[in-house]
Amino acid sequence: MLLSSDPEKALRNTVYLYKISTNNTERIKALMLRATLLRQHGIRNEAVTALKRADSLAVIDKSFTLQARVNGFLSTIYREYEIYSLGKVHLEKAIAVSKKIEDKNEMYKFQGNLSQEIAYYEMHSSNYSKAIADLKAGKKSFALADSSIDKNFHIAVNEELIAKNFLLLQKVDSALIYFQKGEKELAESESKNSPLKGFIFNGFGNVYASKGDLKKALLNYQKAEEIAIASNFFILKQEVYTSLMQFYKETDNKKYIEYNELNLKLKKAEEDSRKINTDELIQTLRDEQIDSQSKFQTSKIIITIGFCVFIVLITLVISVLKRKKGNSKSKTISENVEVLNTEEEIKPKQEPSKEYMSETTEKAILEKIHKLEESHFYLNKDISLNYVAVKLSINQRYISYVINKNKSIDFAGYINELRIHYITDRLKNDSNFLKYKISFLADLCGFSSHSRFTTTFKKVTGVSPLTFITDLQEELDKEKKEGIGQ
Repeated sequence: MLLSSDPEKALRNTVYLYKISTNNTERIKALMLRATLLRQHGIRNEAVTALKRADSLAVIDKSFTLQARVNGFLSTIYREYEIYSLGKVHLEKAIAVSKKIEDKNEMYKFQGNLSQEIAYYEMHSSNYSKAIADLKAGKKSFALADSSIDKNFHIAVNEELIAKNFLLLQKVDSALIYFQKGEKELAESESKNSPLKGFIFNGFGNVYASKGDLKKALLNYQKAEEIAIASNFFILKQEVYTSLMQFYKETDNKKYIEYNELNLKLKKAEEDSRKINTDELIQTLRDEQIDSQSKFQTSKIIITIGFCVFIVLITLVISVLKRKKGNSKSKTISENVEVLNTEEEIKPKQEPSKEYMSETTEKAILEKIHKLEESHFYLNKDISLNYVAVKLSINQRYISYVINKNKSIDFAGYINELRIHYITDRLKNDSNFLKYKISFLADLCGFSSHSRFTTTFKKVTGVSPLTFITDLQEELDKEKKEGIGQ
């Protein structure tokens, strides 16, 4: 109740709980509660900070249960950020640590929760049937746990996710059955008024919209929206606004634009938060690199000193041998050294600028870039080469090289071309976009200014945005007249 009525006070209370904690277990729980509240409000970068601190404490205490929970939570947040490579690192850590949990009840509970996280990754890869199988296995784990956990609530989460996967498989009737199961389990749980209720109502709306029952669909969407606004649950608002935008696309243009703009605002807030998190990640990687280089330099100094001592000793030994064996032996050593030096001079030195990647590597990187394009990552105003490098887990220099070679354009030009192609495609395929202002279109596809958008648009298409839109509108009007005439 405090979260929905006064979220700032709720967050302050987590700080207070942390201060009065008498041991690390209590501190970890306070940090996890804080991360939960922050995630719910879309402030994921701060949630990550809280969870990393919790993970450090869990490692110190050797608490496998809490380590598993914290890393499972980190996996969720990075997945929501669409930084899947990092998410999977924490997921794998959670799985490995969970095997060490001795308390059977805790293990069953965690395995059930883990099935949900694994299912999300399967959904990302479009493996919907596999996700359903994982979630059904998770339900069995929850069933084995004792009454100390709210089994009904956890099973309700699984049912809602199973329903989503059936909907993605276009098995609408199966989806409806599982949404109903989820609703029943939630009603019998200790968390009847959880935001999960909003996700279930939104699911019902999607089911009825697919069946063509628009009245029932809208009724459920409205219930979901009420919960989304009351709870201020960031992800729920994203889902509901997207559903309503699609619902109104063909029926009410004004409402469609309204929910489209709400989605854009949420997307911008998410991208801003994601940028902060990505920048922090990059800085962490740099700090680790600097630390690593520092340790390497220290090791190098020690090795160099040791080598110098070794050389001095060798020199002394050679000096003694010279006295014993005379000038002939000295001459032989001198010639050998001279030959060695000559060989070193003849050996070609590799220049970094002449390093080339294999064709296989280049092709693999290009495929990853094309796959990333499908996510429309370029619509983020603050996109950078650093962001793409972290996203793909590939060196910046390699990405830049592949784009330059295969696209015949630099990174900035490549991003701007993708943005223009995106917006021209929307203009051609959705007549509603012809009614939008140029500034709105610019913002929609990731440009920070109207003028920059107009200049780039003309450079890519050969005409200004206004001319492009006017031509499309005239063509559309002509087709309508011809249709009436026939």
